[in-house]
Amino acid sequence: MRLVTKAGLLVACTMLVTLLSGLLARNYILNPHLLSIEREADQRDIERFTHAIDHYRENLESRIKRIYAAAGVMQNLGGTINWSPIVLDLAHIGGYEELDYFILADKSGDNAVMRAGELVDKEDTPPSPRALNEVLKKIIAQLDSTDGATTSGLMVSQADGPLVYAAGRASWNTDKLPAIYAAVRRLSPAMIEELGEHLGLSVEALSLADSKNQRKHYGVGLGQRSDADTLYAELHDRNDNHILSLKFNTAPRAFDERTFSPTIVAAMSFSILAWGLILLVMRHSIVKPIQQLTATMRRVRQTSNYGERFEYRHRDELGKLVDECNELLNHVGGHTQQLENYSYKDSLTGIGNRRLFQERLDYQWRLSQRKHTPLSAIVFDLDYFKQYNDLYGHEGGDTVLKVFASLLQEVFTRDTDVVARTGGEEFIVLLLDADYHCAELMAERTLNALRQRHIPHAGAAHRGQVSASAGVSSLTPDESNSQEQLIRQADKALYRAKQLGRDNVAVYESSSLQLINHTHKSQP
Repeated sequence: MRLVTKAGLLVACTMLVTLLSGLLARNYILNPHLLSIEREADQRDIERFTHAIDHYRENLESRIKRIYAAAGVMQNLGGTINWSPIVLDLAHIGGYEELDYFILADKSGDNAVMRAGELVDKEDTPPSPRALNEVLKKIIAQLDSTDGATTSGLMVSQADGPLVYAAGRASWNTDKLPAIYAAVRRLSPAMIEELGEHLGLSVEALSLADSKNQRKHYGVGLGQRSDADTLYAELHDRNDNHILSLKFNTAPRAFDERTFSPTIVAAMSFSILAWGLILLVMRHSIVKPIQQLTATMRRVRQTSNYGERFEYRHRDELGKLVDECNELLNHVGGHTQQLENYSYKDSLTGIGNRRLFQERLDYQWRLSQRKHTPLSAIVFDLDYFKQYNDLYGHEGGDTVLKVFASLLQEVFTRDTDVVARTGGEEFIVLLLDADYHCAELMAERTLNALRQRHIPHAGAAHRGQVSASAGVSSLTPDESNSQEQLIRQADKALYRAKQLGRDNVAVYESSSLQLINHTHKSQP
């Protein structure tokens, strides 16, 4: 199958899977979750508003108690003052604020008076005289049924509309004081709107008929949001009688419930067009050049003609790839073997190998010869290493070799120091501008460091731990000596150190072998 065909199928499958997974996630996970959150928020708004009405009703009850207190003061004065002319003023003081009117009457409801409140004074909307008897009748019936001193609630006055009220009935020891006190606030559209604004809501008062017609039009019930983002609720009295219908204008819905909304259709159309253009561009700028590169590579493979060159004129990423392939062809023929031969590190320990040591020896020998400075070599050999391998296995032996190589790198830290592994357990160090005294000191320091590691070795007869022997040789390069002589003398010194009991440093000096620092060995 061609690359463009595969890409087209991949794009189509990707778009289909993305669309289906997106629709499923939206319709069965996201939208139900958002709808649940929306409904909870709508119900909270309705509850906040009804609680505000309840709070206002409780506030009216507190006003009644204030009127009681004011009237009680008059009762205690008895005959010492003529209180009759100021009864209404005392009631005014006790509950005038934010009321449409308050009512005072005797115990039977006769001799009732209605006094306009602050809101009537401000808005010039006096209550209907017919409302007095209608409201008073409702209040007295409520007080009789509850057999209590105070009552409050909602009611509908035929003369004055929906009302919220609070009332109380007192028992005085005089008939000169009113026995019934009532505070009334009309649930007017202005009051509903003002209360909603105070709560951060947009609320309108509706008639019952208008509420039913609008809910029928949108096909929603009470507490359900319509397509026009409106929400309907009702206020009821304590007997569940309808008092007032409400409409909440909510914020627009933040999600779309339709399966194929205009947004999704537009996004799908744009995606199809965009991917179609992308496939065309990809075929022209990527697939076709790759086909050409494939043909060229096939010819190189068949003919082994590494002089073949790829042709591509653009300087984009594919052009850089072509340049790198051409450079690779320049090197692949002649440098493969050379790259294999230029491995300078020992694969086990990570330090230099024999090839590295030999190249550095050639260089430092010429440098020392030119500057007439000494050049020293130290050959190390791990004692009883074969026995260690037999006892602890080759993995244990490899670990000891790595430890010793690391130790050499810790001791010999100059940039010119050459550390290499030249055999199984044999290591060699080349020291530029260092005589045999310095080399002997560094060798002994190395052996001491190894002793301090205390690596157990049951096969080492003399110490019971891993140790090493070292042979030191030092020459000042000139026409009378050679590199081979330097290494041969170090090997002879190492052999002498082994003969004299191992874990020693022997120095080849003045054409004779001497054992140096033998008396400085650590005891087991």
